[in-house]
Parts: sequence; structure tokens; C-alpha cells
Amino acid sequence: MNNLPVKLVYFVLAALVIVVSGLSFAVFNLFQIASTPPAPVVERVVTDSGQVVEKTVDVCGESCKEEIEKAVSAAVATISGSKSTETIIKEVSTSGGTDFISLGSTATTTDTDWKTIDDTAVYIDLVNDYSADAYVTWEASLKVAHANGQAFARLWDDTNKIGVSGSEISTINNSDYVQKVSTNLALWRGRNLYKVQIKSLNGFLVTYSGGRIKIVD
Repeated sequence: MNNLPVKLVYFVLAALVIVVSGLSFAVFNLFQIASTPPAPVVERVVTDSGQVVEKTVDVCGESCKEEIEKAVSAAVATISGSKSTETIIKEVSTSGGTDFISLGSTATTTDTDWKTIDDTAVYIDLVNDYSADAYVTWEASLKVAHANGQAFARLWDDTNKIGVSGSEISTINNSDYVQKVSTNLALWRGRNLYKVQIKSLNGFLVTYSGGRIKIVD
């Protein structure tokens, strides 16, 4: 009689183990069923000639396909969002020396008013990038069609909307490129945007090429 409670306890524990094991097995089966794609359904159709043709029925309906597309899109977005980005920072030497800053490639005009060449744009902060005592000039090659007329070029301070003092260069009656160099330039303080401007004296085609700023620190 004294062993009855102990046996009862063992019996209850054994029953609990069986129940828990059964639930675990059932949950595992449910996961297996949910993660296993449905088997294709084959439908047999008899044609008018009496021939039996087998057709595979798509058991994944429109809603099923939409869910798949959403899952794929989410996965792609996750992969795209995990890509690292790289920031490129221009290093400016402050230890002295000579720097050349390219100002576009080639441009032409027949305008007798100043024409701005937008692809020559460059930002310069002379004091912070170099020093207040830096020596600045710029140079470019110019020519005029038929060796008749005059070609002009200058630097334009687009931030302050003024031509850079002392930056105007020109060539007269030269159908071949002639390189011209400015005098020392006094750039305004601050981070300013500079562009090249060109014009023709009399409407003949002028060509600009190979412009660059030279900074000696």
C-alpha cells in the first residue's frame, strides 16, 4: 500500500513524457508539411481523337505566387541593403609643393559674350586647402578659326558671380593652339566654385583646350 503513491507518480511522469513526445512529433510534422512544396497534380484529358494527354496542374494559385514574389523581393532588398558603401575623400596636400587642377577638356564658341563651360567646375578653398600665401595661376590653349580674330578665356567665380581678377588670357590670329598663362591670381576667401568662360572677338569660332589651375604652396 505504501508503494502505491510512488508507482502513481511514475505512471503520471511516464504519461507526461509520452504526451510531450507526441506533441513534439506532431509539431515537427507540421513544419515538414508547411516547408515541403506541394506535389504536382497530373490531370489526364481525353482528346476528341481518343488520345489520353497528361497535363500538370499548377497547384500554386495567384495568391501563392504573390507570396513567393514578396518573399523573393524581401530577400533581394535585404541583400542590397547589406552592401557596404565607400566614401571617396579628396586628400589635399598641405605640406608644400605644386598642384595642378584640371579644368575640363575642349570647348568651342562663336559667341561674342562670355560663355560658361560647365564641365570645368571645381571648388577651391585656398586658405584651408593650401595657405593664404599660395601662388595661383592658370593656363589654357586657345585658337581662332581661319587665323582671323581673337580668342579670350578667363576664370569665373560662380559663387560670388564675378570674373577672377587677372585671369583673362587671349590669343590673336592664331589658327593653331597657343598656350597662354595668367599672372598671379587673388582668389577670394572661402570655398568658391570656379568655372572657365570663353568668347570670340568677332564671331569666328574659337577653341579652348587643356585648361588647368596651378597652385604653388
